[in-house]
Amino acid sequence: MFALPAEFEQFHWMVDMVQHVDVGLVVLDKDYTIHVWNGFMIHHSGKQAHEAIGKKIFDIFPEIPAEWFTAKSKPVFELGCRSFLIWRQRPYLFKCRNVRPITQQAPFMYQNITLNPMTSPKGDIDYLFMAVEDATAEALAEGRIQDK
Repeated sequence: MFALPAEFEQFHWMVDMVQHVDVGLVVLDKDYTIHVWNGFMIHHSGKQAHEAIGKKIFDIFPEIPAEWFTAKSKPVFELGCRSFLIWRQRPYLFKCRNVRPITQQAPFMYQNITLNPMTSPKGDIDYLFMAVEDATAEALAEGRIQDK
């Protein structure tokens, strides 16, 4: 048996973590084309990676208001700052089914989303990544679950 270089092993761990972390990870470019679609997003959205990667987010999820989302992501691309989509302001970005057994009272997954800039080695921001967090239990605890 041979030993793998440490860098290769660490890269493998990173890929494994991205796919199995209990947070949705999505990478978009400035044209809103999807470049990364992790296991959380596959499981909750019902869309496989091959159905999402390479496609525009607005084509895959027509329920996302393009003008609103573009305005929310503009400071991320132009200023390099984070932007937040909170379930109290908008219950979800991706209308995902609720798959948590404890919170089955919810008709869909409530979400908190952070839009993060991705800076290239040259300092350019051509991509952003979204961290999609399930906030259904929090919405349920506050008694805010609604049929929508």
